[in-house]
Amino acid sequence: MAATSGSRRLESSPSLRRRACRPRPRFCTDVTCLPRLPLALLVAVGLAVAGCPAGDGAAPSSGGAGTVELPPPLSARPPPLPDAAAVDGATTSLSSETLPPHAPWLRLFYGQDLRGEIEACGCPGSPTGGFARRLPFVRDLREALPDGRLLEGPNALSRGLTGFEVIDDRDRARGRLILSLLAETGVEAFFPGQSDFRVLSPAELAVEAKGHGLTVVASNLAPDSMPAGWKRSLLWTVGEHRVAVLGLLGTPRREVDVARAPTIPPAEAVAALRAELAPDVVVAFTGARERERRGWPAELDVDVLLVPFEREEDVAEAWVGDRYELKADPLGRGVRRLDLVFTGTTAGVARADEMEIPVRGVVTQEGRWLLRHRELQELEARIAAGEDPRVSVRGYDGVTRVDPTTDPAMVRAGLASLVAERSRRLEHVRPRATPRHVAVGGVEVLAAELEEDPKVVARLDAFHSTWLDEIEARLTAARAEGVEDSRQYGGVDTCVGCHPTEYAQWGRTAHVQAYKTLRERAEQRNPDCLACHATGFGQAGGFADPASGQRLLNVQCEACHGPMAEHARQANTQGRALKPVPGLAVNEATCVRCHDSANSPRFDYEEYLPRGAHPARSHPGGHR
Repeated sequence: MAATSGSRRLESSPSLRRRACRPRPRFCTDVTCLPRLPLALLVAVGLAVAGCPAGDGAAPSSGGAGTVELPPPLSARPPPLPDAAAVDGATTSLSSETLPPHAPWLRLFYGQDLRGEIEACGCPGSPTGGFARRLPFVRDLREALPDGRLLEGPNALSRGLTGFEVIDDRDRARGRLILSLLAETGVEAFFPGQSDFRVLSPAELAVEAKGHGLTVVASNLAPDSMPAGWKRSLLWTVGEHRVAVLGLLGTPRREVDVARAPTIPPAEAVAALRAELAPDVVVAFTGARERERRGWPAELDVDVLLVPFEREEDVAEAWVGDRYELKADPLGRGVRRLDLVFTGTTAGVARADEMEIPVRGVVTQEGRWLLRHRELQELEARIAAGEDPRVSVRGYDGVTRVDPTTDPAMVRAGLASLVAERSRRLEHVRPRATPRHVAVGGVEVLAAELEEDPKVVARLDAFHSTWLDEIEARLTAARAEGVEDSRQYGGVDTCVGCHPTEYAQWGRTAHVQAYKTLRERAEQRNPDCLACHATGFGQAGGFADPASGQRLLNVQCEACHGPMAEHARQANTQGRALKPVPGLAVNEATCVRCHDSANSPRFDYEEYLPRGAHPARSHPGGHR
């Protein structure tokens, strides 16, 4: 088992993950690439080749920069690389001291609704996010915008938010790992929610946070339950202005939650802190969902409220009276951004369209700068390794040029242009230019192109491997002891004999390719993914190890209907005398175990049901 596990870990090594997830420049040097070209271009290529004299540069140029050969072949080479030391770095730096006068500015970057996600999740879309990408992003952020603040909001530790999930040792271990990673990425403070307290109680969380030097803020936790060292707020000074950052816990749902983390009313806590701190702007995190927030009093005196993600169709930012609300970006796929610009003559924030335009322009320029800066770092790393990263391409006009995204000199020029444009926009952001201050939200996506930190990748792989090995050992022992038939999974091959129509229908669904997507992304050793991409994972008699058996790969019949080995045995032995014990009824609760709002935001039960259900076998309360 040990040797087998080691070989599987090699398949999901950091280098393989980066190769699987990260696009690279594609070098096309033979005709096998031609079918991928548009038809019109193929026709043009054919005419051009027919008119080319024999031997016209049939081979790609060698040496110097790499070339992407699009017929007719390229012949030009980029000029020699310029001396990097000759480039003026001050013109390409966001942290330059020569900024034009402008209103005081607070840049807040934060995570919220992490939901226990420690790695990049590819459901849905490309695998974005993850702590291995967050750490390099924060390093760049500290260098480019050293005055930026970094916080983590509620719902970071728990994978579920209903309050009825079963929390086990692995969830608690994951929570401790997340706190360690938050501290490592330089988070200034953590604002927990009720879901986080279900993973680690306030007392346990206090011990872990103290060990990592992580500040915890809970503004409306009952005084008797407040651990020593926790804060009720953060208070920052920006120029002559004061910003209070609060954490408002939602109402406990169960008696055990009330005993663990009782609260005082949010409005009462906010009023007391406003009187104590006298801030110009109050920003508050909350894990309370919309239904609960509707019951909060209208006089809740918060200027900016940072709320959890609930539905894909919800707008990311909205004004509720004079309060600005920002929805979280779930699962750590991006880092949320809140910019507070003190252009007002009085306290608070309000809509100011004429001032938001230059503010959003500055935010856009800074986001683009961070992206281009990462590209430059990668190009410079390749140059240091002795490569020439530039790629020459021939345009439709027949002129051969260097792709500007591959030329360090051009990327530096682009950075300088972004810095200059930001300065021009900052000139329009004047103090005391609006009745109240300006608040603008945004997000920085941790995309697949962002290089992962190898040390963090190794820590995450070790965490997954530890728990996967334990699960495999437990299930192997259960099989050796013998699991009763009612808990055994038979696999789809035991179903097809009696249910060929349903089997054929299943074969046309995406469920049949579920495990393949994990292998393509080198995540087949990730227990968090296997739970929804294999059948019966972690359950007695269910999927354990692809190396020892593949009969339960993918989302098969028993992923929805439960273990059915006994059902198949009864069908084979009883003949038509008795009807076999049926499987579980499939209803919406069955589907949303995997198709939840974060991983499958466009899921609609009534729309998706016909794609996988078997209408002829429907029963009250669900589908068979």
